[in-house]
Amino acid sequence: MKKRIALVGTPNAGKTALFNSLTRSHQRVANYSGVTVESAEADFDLPDGEMLSLVDLPGAYSLRPYTEEENVLAGALKSSGFSGMILVVDATQPERAIRFLLEVLDSTDLPAVVALNMSDLATKRGFEFDLVQAAAILGVPVIPTAAIRKHGLSGLIGALGVALRTQQRKKQALLGAPAEVETVEQITGRILEFYKRADAVLKKIMVRKGLPDDRSRSIDRIVLHPVAGPLILILVLGLVFQLMFNLAQWPMDLIDSGFSAIQGLVSESRLPPDFKSFLSDGIVAGVGGTLVFLPQILILYALILFLEDFGFMARAVFMLDHLMGKVGLHGRSFLPLLSSYACNVPGIMGARTIESKADRVITTLIIPLTTCSARIPVYGLLISAFVPNVPVLFGLKLQGLVMLGLYAIGILSALLMGGIFKRLLFRGQRPPLLIELPSYKRPSLRSLFRGLVYRIQLFLKRVGTVIVSTSVVIWILLSYPKSSGGEGALVDQSYAAQIGHWIEPVLRPIGFDWRISMALIPTFAAREVMVGTLSTVYSLQEGAAVSDSGKLSLLLKTEWSLATGMSLLVWFIFAPMCVSTLAAARRELKSTRYMILMIFYLFALAYGGSFLAYRAFL
Repeated sequence: MKKRIALVGTPNAGKTALFNSLTRSHQRVANYSGVTVESAEADFDLPDGEMLSLVDLPGAYSLRPYTEEENVLAGALKSSGFSGMILVVDATQPERAIRFLLEVLDSTDLPAVVALNMSDLATKRGFEFDLVQAAAILGVPVIPTAAIRKHGLSGLIGALGVALRTQQRKKQALLGAPAEVETVEQITGRILEFYKRADAVLKKIMVRKGLPDDRSRSIDRIVLHPVAGPLILILVLGLVFQLMFNLAQWPMDLIDSGFSAIQGLVSESRLPPDFKSFLSDGIVAGVGGTLVFLPQILILYALILFLEDFGFMARAVFMLDHLMGKVGLHGRSFLPLLSSYACNVPGIMGARTIESKADRVITTLIIPLTTCSARIPVYGLLISAFVPNVPVLFGLKLQGLVMLGLYAIGILSALLMGGIFKRLLFRGQRPPLLIELPSYKRPSLRSLFRGLVYRIQLFLKRVGTVIVSTSVVIWILLSYPKSSGGEGALVDQSYAAQIGHWIEPVLRPIGFDWRISMALIPTFAAREVMVGTLSTVYSLQEGAAVSDSGKLSLLLKTEWSLATGMSLLVWFIFAPMCVSTLAAARRELKSTRYMILMIFYLFALAYGGSFLAYRAFL
């Protein structure tokens, strides 16, 4: 059985970057607390060839069980499941790092090594440490590392191997043993004494204190300015969506052409008609209609990862805290909301980092209103069909601005509903925001590449499982029972048509026909299935392949009214179309009642918003 090694550290210390470098994994690295919410695990080798399992535990500032992250970390260190640990500390923030380091070393006798991470940046700023003295005082090896550049990793692994052979380490008892019963004054005194000891240890270890990060301070004078800051934030987000649309066009056309060629080969083959239709109208149309939007998703991820590594996203949290405070929400709620732009499920899990139960519940309830990546294929299809890509403002094009508007509507709706829930369900004062603003850093291209590869793998896995299986089911429902009429008559009399006609009366007031009504059903498994389903529907109805997103956009523009297209866009802003999100909310909140509330209010918003949009554009 492989030995398990705990990877422990504070947020922003480069812990996940070290995990990636040691294990060649693809965990996402971000510059704010709350990204690593559950532990990740991967294997790596010692110099003697022994394979170990490294467990990336949640980052925390203390072992006191105040947040969910600290609960997970404290519980893990108390368990007997680990053979050793790697403690990651930020060499550029020694005052903060030393206290957490001592608290962890004081809590367990596991063999340990300390990774003095970001040592290259610390050296540039003038920090100098006596590593021999540090190892003697702490009782563990201290190895300078730069995780992103893979500096010092071999020395760290070698020191870990030596430490593991000792089997046990003597506790330093720097915090002091608590009495069986303590008064508040005794507890406070013990904590103050611990801080004094930590400062004394730091003075012995740090030979020279480095200069403050003046570059970050200079940038923050502009980025965090009360007037210029919000304008910069809006400009950056607008640029992100412009690039997402404009840069993605060429690779999307290439993917379109590839799937069209595949469908052409299938159509010209001598396969039986039913099997030919299954491959062309079911598999290729369904998968191609979704996969074509991969370039847009990757460009969005790349830009967000770049901004995270640079340090901008933590500033966005700081700036938006005031806005969120207007509706009674905590600025820390923005962290899980931001994570939800990739997927709502990790966003809901990230709400664990919010100390207040009321804010944690409210944040979980409003997370589905943020625009997850699964909506991008639907938004991209409908915007391409009904919104002309013409310049409208300072060279910015309308399609990108509409996409930005959809994201803005989602987050503003989330804030509005958060304020309503705050006043109806949970009254009370909002705790202040405590957040560390990391130094601005040059983003790592290697980290960015790994993050994109990881996202590609997740997307392709989803395409290969959910999308393919759903496309097969939709093709069967659209192709049977067999009819003696033409292709159009066959589709109109299919099982799918019967289901759609049954639902249509409920959705007709918001402009949805039986095709749209039927196509909404599989979106409960995955929202992006909507595009593949429509591709399959119209491929069978038209008797020709419609996997090309351009062909499908033109067809929708012909078949649907502008009011219907805008109504469906609004529907996807609000509707709770993902079972995984609902299940995650129920699991995290440990309440079926809140999940039902989520379903009810989201459907009410979706129907009401779509009704208004449909009437407005008629």
